[in-house]
Amino acid sequence: MATNRLSIGNFELENPVLAAPIAGFTDLVFRGLVRELGGCGLIYTEMVSAGGWIDGRIEPRRLAGVADEPKPLGVQLWDRAEAPLEEAARRLVDLDVTVVDLNFGCPKRRIMGKHAAGAQLLRDPSTVGRLVAATVRGAGKTPVTAKIRLGPSVKNRTAVEVARAAEDNGARAVTVHGRTADESYGIPCRREQIAEVVDAVDVPVIANGDIADAASAVETMRETGAAGVMVARAALQRPWVFSQIAAALRGEAIPESPSLEVQRALLLRHHALVVDRYGDPHGTVLMRKFACRYLGGTPGARSFREHICKAEDTADFRRIVENHFPGTDDSRADPAA
Repeated sequence: MATNRLSIGNFELENPVLAAPIAGFTDLVFRGLVRELGGCGLIYTEMVSAGGWIDGRIEPRRLAGVADEPKPLGVQLWDRAEAPLEEAARRLVDLDVTVVDLNFGCPKRRIMGKHAAGAQLLRDPSTVGRLVAATVRGAGKTPVTAKIRLGPSVKNRTAVEVARAAEDNGARAVTVHGRTADESYGIPCRREQIAEVVDAVDVPVIANGDIADAASAVETMRETGAAGVMVARAALQRPWVFSQIAAALRGEAIPESPSLEVQRALLLRHHALVVDRYGDPHGTVLMRKFACRYLGGTPGARSFREHICKAEDTADFRRIVENHFPGTDDSRADPAA
């Protein structure tokens, strides 16, 4: 397989490998680290409430740094009303974002129930179409995309109809997560149903779900016919996975994973960057959730997670890292190498 590029509207990605928007994780610091490690064609901010941002009900912390951040960069919006999505898209154009994505796949009860948004909208393809059209009006020449699931439930799979509604109203690509909203992550993705969406629309379809490494990415592309893949949870544990997937899709040798020493150095630098941005001890507290996902599968990882999730400040954080992964001179390890 030699897949090198993916075009979304008027923008061409260097790699057809995308990083998913993940609430609480894909912040400015994490996005910067992913860019350094390479291979990611497009990374997104955390999901943003269009109405909350436009009405001033929420501080747009998830958009911190977007205006000055290197591009390409996508921002994902959610709402069920046309006006805030149109205005939010207009503001994002002013921030020079590369892609405006719409979330029609979030399975969280708060989003689906209280707000009747996210994956709840998969029940109504016509509403999806209207929301896409409104966002396209606001975005102008900036491409608008949609992220969906196979349907709101196993008994109600609407992905094909929703994808067609999105395309008919101006969406320039559709990302499909291969599960319905009522299915847990323990249930394997249905690649054959992602393939049905690929066959049903003319815009690029990006496959999402169960993409853990280069092999699963290649298999997903082959079995679905998708134009690209989107990586979510695997990137939190192995942010270098993008470079490995990109190489595999180009038909090149897959780079080896960084050594334990380099992974440890990356962890410490990630922590330092978060603390520099948010201060200490708040930065250390924020870093716990990231640290728990580092160094997975290595000896002592479970004990490390149990301790690092209680780190109180920088000194405590470094002590825990040094106690569980001793003997490494992290000053000699270059995480971006």
